[in-house]
Amino acid sequence: MTDVLILGAGLAGLAAARDLAAAGRRVQVLDKSRGVAGRAATKRFGSLRLDHGARFFTARQPRTQALASEGLEAGWLCEWTRQIPSWQAGQISTPEGSHPRYVGRSGMSDIGKALAEGLDVQTDTQVTGLERTGDGWRLISADGRTFEGRTLLLNAPAPQLSGLLAGLTGGPDTSALDTAALDAVTLRPCWAVGVALEADVSADWPALNVKDHPALEWIAREHTKRPSPPALMLHARADWSEQHLEDPPEQVQTALIAAAREIVGDFGVGESFAHRWRYATPQERFPDACGWLPEWRLGWCGDWCESDGHGPRVEAALLSGWALAQRI
Repeated sequence: MTDVLILGAGLAGLAAARDLAAAGRRVQVLDKSRGVAGRAATKRFGSLRLDHGARFFTARQPRTQALASEGLEAGWLCEWTRQIPSWQAGQISTPEGSHPRYVGRSGMSDIGKALAEGLDVQTDTQVTGLERTGDGWRLISADGRTFEGRTLLLNAPAPQLSGLLAGLTGGPDTSALDTAALDAVTLRPCWAVGVALEADVSADWPALNVKDHPALEWIAREHTKRPSPPALMLHARADWSEQHLEDPPEQVQTALIAAAREIVGDFGVGESFAHRWRYATPQERFPDACGWLPEWRLGWCGDWCESDGHGPRVEAALLSGWALAQRI
């Protein structure tokens, strides 16, 4: 039995794991994916590496600024840009002020890989059930393996956690676990489309925050992040993604590429792909930096927790994970 089991190798879970391991706890992290970093994801697409989840990393707090400095010095992080213009009704405007936006040297997943270094991380592990034991927790994977720990931390979308924990008993005085706070959290979807271009679009911006467009909210010239052939990354609005949640990927690609042409002009497409993030953008967030129930030895973290006042993003996930480790 390990000291701490962490379900989910997203950035919040890895941040918590790294701190707990540094404090001498035995930690094991489980994730259903083949890699780490959760939605700080990078897709290999031919010769391209496209950030189809988290777009960049900001560092406003001292702890995240220290991590950014660490990444810059080690070489797995680089500064991408200090300003991102907005597009609205055909006009492009650049906001006043600036601050660094960082990206992974070879992709946003580099952040998760750096946090996971030296940790016991089991990928390709689909957990299908959990139960209380006499002195902790037992997780059961789809292939029949079991994992036991005295403390359980959850780093996954809140709606998935609510389902996993529903009806769980065995807490103090054999009470049932109250999941009302998790049930109140809502996350909206996002369709992302990556486009390998035949030639770069005519532009001098690294990315655009798209305002008041019926379909798109983000366009990035991904090759401005790191040397590569020209490519675009398109993110759809949450309401558009909800309306088209079950559309075939090919249909989504066609629609969002057409929308991008309305904004940046015509461009030739080599290849493209679509990825659906069912739980992407928190709408109603958990009203604390993390959740921690000491009597259950159970906690949760993620960018859907209110870890600071700047909204859900990479930095919020990291702050949430560090906060949970501190409470333990």
